[in-house]
Amino acid sequence: MTRSSRLLLIVCLCVLFCTRAGVAAARTVPLTILHMNDLHGHILPYLDKTVREDKMVSGAATFAAVIQRERAANPDGTILLSAGDMFQGTPISNVFKGEPVMEIMNALRFDAMALGNHEFDWGREALDKLRTAAAFPFLAANILGPGGSGLQGTKPYVLLKRGGIDLAVIGVITPETRYSTKPAHVADLTFLDPASVVPEMIGKVRGEGAGLVIVLSHLGLDADQELARKVPGIDVIVGGHSHTAVTEPLRVNDTIIVQAGYYGIYVGALGVEVDPETSKIVSASTRDVLRPVVADEQAPADPAIAALVDRYAQKIKAEFARVVGRSDVDLVRQAMAESNVGNLIADAIREAGGADIGLQNGGGIRADLPAGDVTLEHLYTLLPFDNILVTMTLKGEHVLRLLETSGEQHTRILQISGLSVEYDLNRPAGSRVVRAGVNGEPVKPDALYRVATNDFLVAGGDRFTAFKEGADLVYGDPLRDVVGDYLKKHSPVNPAIEKRIVIRN
Repeated sequence: MTRSSRLLLIVCLCVLFCTRAGVAAARTVPLTILHMNDLHGHILPYLDKTVREDKMVSGAATFAAVIQRERAANPDGTILLSAGDMFQGTPISNVFKGEPVMEIMNALRFDAMALGNHEFDWGREALDKLRTAAAFPFLAANILGPGGSGLQGTKPYVLLKRGGIDLAVIGVITPETRYSTKPAHVADLTFLDPASVVPEMIGKVRGEGAGLVIVLSHLGLDADQELARKVPGIDVIVGGHSHTAVTEPLRVNDTIIVQAGYYGIYVGALGVEVDPETSKIVSASTRDVLRPVVADEQAPADPAIAALVDRYAQKIKAEFARVVGRSDVDLVRQAMAESNVGNLIADAIREAGGADIGLQNGGGIRADLPAGDVTLEHLYTLLPFDNILVTMTLKGEHVLRLLETSGEQHTRILQISGLSVEYDLNRPAGSRVVRAGVNGEPVKPDALYRVATNDFLVAGGDRFTAFKEGADLVYGDPLRDVVGDYLKKHSPVNPAIEKRIVIRN
């Protein structure tokens, strides 16, 4: 063979190799993973100044249009998932125990939903009704019911096929559920460490033919990252619980992690390219994976979903438009600090209970409210849980223990009235309170104090077990009525930060 012939052969082989490589690359399958989490019943648009100053955000009619648009771009390769906490949180959902949200999810053809801790808030009977109405499975691989079996009516995983790719979705829920919903609603359930359960589930779904593995998680972003570090073989974690807007997907080892904020202000849209031979993700979106839900020309409202929402809204419109008070300032939450809305609620609790101290769990305050008239709808959105006022007598040592527990919280601390506290977070847990006072006097461990709070905390919710030491318990009115009556009496209100809670370091 002449030199020129050899060169020609080499060129031809190179061209053939590059062509085959190009064909192989072109044969990847595009999948779109659409997801939402922590909707908390927000199917009506609302104003959230931390998101948009000038336009209403969220609303089912708008997020439905976003979902339909994304699905139309890849109709054979799209799945739609919920990472939990979809129902509890607004009047339009709470009054009907989640029914309108379920109708919307069915209409939008969700493929699966992980149970969230707030799915248990209305009790197991209400949860069973939602599960029965759902046209998609509720997933919870790490819950054991009585007798050691899975929670009745749920599945640990579901197998799906999109674009010719076999995939599995495994659902997990935060073990914190045992104290982050009303403890009595889950007393007979065991919540396992997801890292102890997911490896077995991965083995099972692989054995049943799944190539791609998605964990649908209601654990929170930090716990999702820890799960990815501990458990190999997870391709994607679609998360919820921590209300985190993950604008750029995170990667931990070989796992992609996403989450779509809260209250329906985003629809998550992760695009991946999958090798059909190996079912491995070849490439994935690295940015722009959240679609804002704002009613504008890019996302016109879905008329069918708009009509569905309006049907429910009309049933409650007159009653929930009733004005109960007025605030001269925006009422704004703070996760790990004193807030003006927390002070308002704690003051209302203390006044209604005729107590020395008023205490409200920060996680029970679910919205910020703009200055102006406060309607009954605002009140339900602010305090969606059906808690009631409880007044008790506690020793000072137990009050101090409650404050120490609050200093160990990683989400939202207690909001207080009649009480002041200073923390040093550099000190070890259990010794972070450096100063605590009631009405200007130091808290005395042996003194007795009358404390007003809510029944969620009295039951040991959020790990505030010192409430169980209380004596002379008196149960009072629903917490929303307590705050509503306070607003009627004191409006216009102008709550401020008063250094009731001081945090050093």
